Amino acid sequence: MFDLSNKTVFITGIGSGIGLATAQVALKIGATVYGTVFSEEQSEIITGYIPSECIYKVDVKNSDEIAFAVDDAAKCSGKLDGIVAVAGILSLQEFTKTDDVIWHNVIDTNLSGSFYSARAAIPHLQKQAAGSIVFVSSQIGLVGHPLGAAYAASKAGINGLTKSTAVELAPNSIRVNAVAPGPVVSDMTAKARADEKRYNSLLADIPMGRFGQPEEIATIINFLLSEASSFITGQVIVADGGFTAH
Repeated sequence: MFDLSNKTVFITGIGSGIGLATAQVALKIGATVYGTVFSEEQSEIITGYIPSECIYKVDVKNSDEIAFAVDDAAKCSGKLDGIVAVAGILSLQEFTKTDDVIWHNVIDTNLSGSFYSARAAIPHLQKQAAGSIVFVSSQIGLVGHPLGAAYAASKAGINGLTKSTAVELAPNSIRVNAVAPGPVVSDMTAKARADEKRYNSLLADIPMGRFGQPEEIATIINFLLSEASSFITGQVIVADGGFTAH
């Protein structure tokens, strides 16, 4: 079993879903965890697991806010060994109804927010013998989705960001990977799961016949943070119950 003993990791979007599960798993296997939320309600949820001083209320679209949070976490801990960019939003609408506000909000949150997080972490990771960056992509970044132009573009961008950054940082022993989940039981999919017709349609396309659980994705992320994955970099690891195997 892999572990993160004596490791410090920073995770964006720890207030719910995959981010929360990632923080919980990381703590369970020995990590010191810092991370971001976007609301006081989320802060209250995560304070049940980590101290309030390890939680930063941040808009990931704001590069200055992200940089401050990552720098402060590294200063408080004395080091930073890994970062996970989980924070993201899902917005589905017709292409012609995707106005400038919607487009930029999705791209800036999902893609730019991931870039800002990694950029802030890299100087701290370079001080360690090794480091790990994990982005959260999506199966939609690989196969597309009706009504998902902005979301698909943001996640496909993360895939390209992963590979380019991995090649650049490999000489520094910093590994960069992404996890691309299929549908997962979370707040992001609550609307789809509440619509019986849509939910059954989604299930029909998943060979395993179910949605994933946040903990299943979190386990992969923590594996990529750990030294057990020391020769893995530049990869987009898909966890979708077989959807993209069609």
